[in-house]
Amino acid sequence: MMRIERGREVSPGIWEYAVPELGLNGKSRQPLSDACRQIKRALGPTKSAGVRAGVYRPGHTEPAISCLVLAGANLTVSEPSRGNIKFVKFQEFDSSVFKTKEAAATND
Repeated sequence: MMRIERGREVSPGIWEYAVPELGLNGKSRQPLSDACRQIKRALGPTKSAGVRAGVYRPGHTEPAISCLVLAGANLTVSEPSRGNIKFVKFQEFDSSVFKTKEAAATND
C-alpha cells in the first residue's frame, strides 16, 4: 500500500499531504484523489495499475480511506449546492479557455 500521510489543516477543509515513498506532497480538499493523480504521473499508468494508496492520519497504523491508484486518479468529489455529495469523473482543467477569451478581449 502506498502511504499518503495527511498533515495539518492549512485552511478550512484544506489539508497538507505527503507521499514519502515518492517524495510527493501538496495541499488539497481531496488528498486521496490528488495524491493518486500525482502517483499516477510519477509512476505512469502501467506501474500504478494494481497499486493501492491510503490516507493515514498522524499516529494511526491503518488508513482512514484507501483505493486503487488508477481509480482514485480518475475520480473527484462533486459538492453541488443542493448537498448531494458524490464521486464523479475527474476532468483536467483546460487553461486554453482563458487564453481564447483573453485574445478575443484584446481584439475588440
